[in-house]
Amino acid sequence: MPQHTLLVAALAVALAAPLSAAAETPADASGEASTLAAVRVTGSNIKRADTEASNPVQVIGRQQLEQTGKATVADVLRSISANTGNASNETTNNGWASGSAGIGLRGLSQKNTLVLLNGRRLANYGFPAGGLSDTFVDLNALPLVAVERIEVLKDGASAVYGSDAVAGVVNIITRQNFEGAEIGGSFGGADQGGLHEQNLKFVGGLGDIDKDGYNILFSLQGYNRERLDQDERNLTKSGIYSDQPGGRWNGWSAKGARYLVNGTSVPMLDANGNCPTGTTRVASAPIDGLAGDTCGFNQAPYTTLIPSTKRYQAYANGTFRLGDNVEAFGEVLYSQIKSAAWFGSSPFFTLESGRFALNAQTGLAEPVSSNLPASNPYNPYGRAIPIEYTFFDLGGTLKTNRSTAYRGVFGLRGNTERWDWEVAAFGARSSERETVSGGFANRWALANALATGSYNLLNPAATPQSVRDSINIATLRPAESVLQGIDAKISGSLGHTWAGDIGFAAGAEWRREKLDSNNPWQIDAGLQVRPAIAEVHGERKVSAAYAEVNVPLASTLELSAAARADHYDDFGDAFSPKLGLRWQPLDFLLVRASASKGFRAPSLSENSNSTSIAYGSVVDPRDPDVPGSRQNPTFFTVGNSDLKPERTKSVNFGVVLSPWANTNLSIDYYRIQLDNLVGTNNTQTLVNDNVAGAVQRDERGKLQAVYNRYQNLSELKTSGIDVELRQRIPTTAFGDFTVTSAYTHVRDYRRPTVVGGPLVDYAGSNLGATLPKNKATTTLDWKYSDYTAAVTWYYTSGYDQKASTAAAAVQSRVDAYNQFDLYLGYTGIDNLTVYAKVQNLGDKTPPYDASFPGIRAPYDFSQYDLRGRYFTLGFDYRF
Repeated sequence: MPQHTLLVAALAVALAAPLSAAAETPADASGEASTLAAVRVTGSNIKRADTEASNPVQVIGRQQLEQTGKATVADVLRSISANTGNASNETTNNGWASGSAGIGLRGLSQKNTLVLLNGRRLANYGFPAGGLSDTFVDLNALPLVAVERIEVLKDGASAVYGSDAVAGVVNIITRQNFEGAEIGGSFGGADQGGLHEQNLKFVGGLGDIDKDGYNILFSLQGYNRERLDQDERNLTKSGIYSDQPGGRWNGWSAKGARYLVNGTSVPMLDANGNCPTGTTRVASAPIDGLAGDTCGFNQAPYTTLIPSTKRYQAYANGTFRLGDNVEAFGEVLYSQIKSAAWFGSSPFFTLESGRFALNAQTGLAEPVSSNLPASNPYNPYGRAIPIEYTFFDLGGTLKTNRSTAYRGVFGLRGNTERWDWEVAAFGARSSERETVSGGFANRWALANALATGSYNLLNPAATPQSVRDSINIATLRPAESVLQGIDAKISGSLGHTWAGDIGFAAGAEWRREKLDSNNPWQIDAGLQVRPAIAEVHGERKVSAAYAEVNVPLASTLELSAAARADHYDDFGDAFSPKLGLRWQPLDFLLVRASASKGFRAPSLSENSNSTSIAYGSVVDPRDPDVPGSRQNPTFFTVGNSDLKPERTKSVNFGVVLSPWANTNLSIDYYRIQLDNLVGTNNTQTLVNDNVAGAVQRDERGKLQAVYNRYQNLSELKTSGIDVELRQRIPTTAFGDFTVTSAYTHVRDYRRPTVVGGPLVDYAGSNLGATLPKNKATTTLDWKYSDYTAAVTWYYTSGYDQKASTAAAAVQSRVDAYNQFDLYLGYTGIDNLTVYAKVQNLGDKTPPYDASFPGIRAPYDFSQYDLRGRYFTLGFDYRF
């Protein structure tokens, strides 16, 4: 048995024995019963009547969920203030995990936030995000209709839950002991057009656990939303931003059809002076800075802002009483999702410098020449000449992601006079299939067609279909993530001290994690030019033991302690302790503090022999044509089996004020330090410094590739403040008003940009992932008779422009963003609720960012979208 596991077991005995010996005799059974039932709150396994413990937990109740206007769990969680940035969402469709969405509390990315369903883990999404770094739970796979509330623990919790709980925990609690039936439906659409949405749901429940000895809940939800492309919005449809600071024809491609002659762009024209079909003769300079003309094209019709999605989800849970003190329980979740979008960085196959293919014999990437052979009849120069050419008739890179996820849990729980116990087994799986319909090229067939001239570059329609078919490649990329485990725990009271009950919990768990992400076979065979590779094969087994205790030191003072030992069969052991204090000197004042050590195990994609070849954009200050412009090189990243786990230290201190019966105000300070930070060198820094061996350029100095590897960087430090307010204002004449607000201020976020480099503050800038310093969500809701209304204000502060020197020269700061949403509901008909929701009442456009962080769009996709003003009408009916 690992040393740390023995330590936790010893700690459990050490905590239990003296406290139990010193405990007073339990209160007489005839004594006054507690007015509040004890519940388990996220962050602890000890049940308690008072939900305000030493850990700050934000609770989003069912009423709030209904009034947000959000249709998915992902949309709800991405709007909370603690989700400051550095997490992917489904609008980020140029990455590996297209169509999925995660959450990253404290700006620490989604791999540092643990997502639970009813207190237990789920399988990660099969495709990691962020290259290969971020393994995460896909929030889109969780049906909102089945959710009773969401608890967000905004403190480190490795001592309770183990790895990944560095930044906090999101625990999604489903509806329990529900009787009757509910049906509901809604439809919506954007004021500017597009994004039509339909949502149907059903919830049914049988049995009362207290009266009938059982309860079964079953829910179904179907959700459909259309795709939104850039040509459907005024901001992006032209692709021309030359009227904006630093803007050019950023949405256009100059690589439709041209020769590159000594750094000058020469369009490919037929005998009549026409460009190939699908392209237009334009000056090259506004697009990429090259002298001369080109056959270019607007990419807006082939660039997705928000992908389409179809989701069919079912959830069931059941509880069966087997005796006076024993229950059997179980739950099953099934989700099937299909999403579609244009692949963000390349809507069609383009032959250009910097393209690679795998060598089937060595497995290594090697460059593919973009030279048009002298023998080609469409080469007027009599020598091999570089070209840039887009093959429209090979089909577009329409990417369709199909995801099937399930989780099953079965267990037994019971209680004795002083103890609750629970044992359970669980299994979960997330299977992904990514299909790209076309837009990839067969390396050898393409080379042959260019050498022989069988592909007509000037009139592609005249090319024989057999030639097109030989070049075109459609791909299928599969992945699967598996989680299996068992756990057991006990909780209860060790007795009494002079100040109250001593709470205690202990448990053990074992789980197996497995992740396999495979390449399309055409890549491994060395056929595909510009291969997108995210190959991962990893497996691990984890065992853990933990213990917790809450000790009343006085009538107003409580000490909590927790410790957990984890053993990983791939990197070793981790020990996570935590201490907390809860002091309530006055009825209206609560002071809380906690300090903990934690860890994050390297993900299976980081510490395995994984390989990533990806495509994106980076600002190149040394570009030979337009210094400071965005370029699209190939990014190579490999895993590292020698990685150490990240080690963390977290501190939280706060106060909760309730000066009046209807007022609750909490203010919390947090500080997190990560050592052995797992990551890669900052790509932008590598390019800025033109690091030898990491940055590859062609003979003109044009950026071709950037090489990286996962490493243990030095450290990361971040701190900030959370403020939450809830104020209820009841009135006799005008109904009840309630104001709720959650605000997060990121004080600092310091990390190195390269291995061994100094700490640099990213907070309030877009130096890396955009990280606004301030984010707040405030809701005013009103209930009068049969009417309900709510107005929600979403605020995101601006940030300093640091993405590049060129962008900073024309824009010092990106503006703040304010959005208001409205909910109106009517319940005057028996059992029926009808409602209307309007998101983005003011039809606000995301703030302009001169670094163009979006895919050919001038705003940050990770923070905003171009949904615009959006209307939803719906109903709920309960039988």
